[in-house]
Amino acid sequence: MIITPRLASFFHCFRALCIAGVAVCVFTVNAAQADYRQSVPVLRIGVVESHPATANPIKVEAVRNAFSAALGIPVEIIRMRSYAALIDAHASGRIGYAIHSTRSFVATEAVCGCVRALRTPVASDGSTGFRSVLVVRDKVTKPISALKVAYSRADSVSGWRIPSQAMDAGSLDRPQLLRAGSVAAVIDLYRSGKVDGFFGWLPDVPGAAGSDTGRLFGGWNHDLMQTADPLRVLWSSQRVPYGPHVVHRSLPDDLVEALGAFLDEMPASAPGLLDIFEPFFAGGYVTPDPQDYRNVAGLVEASSDPEVQAR
Repeated sequence: MIITPRLASFFHCFRALCIAGVAVCVFTVNAAQADYRQSVPVLRIGVVESHPATANPIKVEAVRNAFSAALGIPVEIIRMRSYAALIDAHASGRIGYAIHSTRSFVATEAVCGCVRALRTPVASDGSTGFRSVLVVRDKVTKPISALKVAYSRADSVSGWRIPSQAMDAGSLDRPQLLRAGSVAAVIDLYRSGKVDGFFGWLPDVPGAAGSDTGRLFGGWNHDLMQTADPLRVLWSSQRVPYGPHVVHRSLPDDLVEALGAFLDEMPASAPGLLDIFEPFFAGGYVTPDPQDYRNVAGLVEASSDPEVQAR
């Protein structure tokens, strides 16, 4: 074969294309083989020290070992002294995963726009959130403005923050208010007849009516309420989801998928771990709608205090 300059030029181009093709193939194979285990040296999980699991070092170690075994990478559990510290650590990327209250999640997202809710816990009754409610003695017929209404504390989301926001917005008339100091004191005031009603919360179960007063405060005070006058719901807020498990947006997608799968399988594969990790939520987890938390945004804007728990 006679190699002309033109043919030689063609061979050079063809050889270059082959080399480039091989390089692309090698890159593609390497990319397919690469996963978060090669890019994430350690996953740091942030939990406020008030979380029940952090009270026992053995339980903390059990959670750490379970996550590490499931993910195949080292895991550290970072105890935070407050939700303010958790917000700062998550927004700055010092932790990649955290168990937030509803308000602390919304506050973190407002600060950095760098986190997203991965899963929301489900209570044993099937509820995935709650509603703040004003309940009154069933026989009361007075207008709200004439009612004597007790509330627990000024830092309670369901007992004061949400109703206060509704009253400020004009969507709820302002009754005669009495600060009780605790949920138990609220119930005592009601049972003694000193108030007409009180602010509390009801679990929000998908598909349920949400007006069963026997489930006030999650049913934890059911025995006391049974001996009191019957109640009815006079006002209810929009749904507020329970505090979510949250990931930093910098985490690789495959790690986020692995975390979600681990949480989804936990009720069946490791119910004992779920009892440690979520002692108040025995129903597992669901994937939240990003819009679920829009009802809480106003609470974050209205207050700079990030210490408040979900309810």
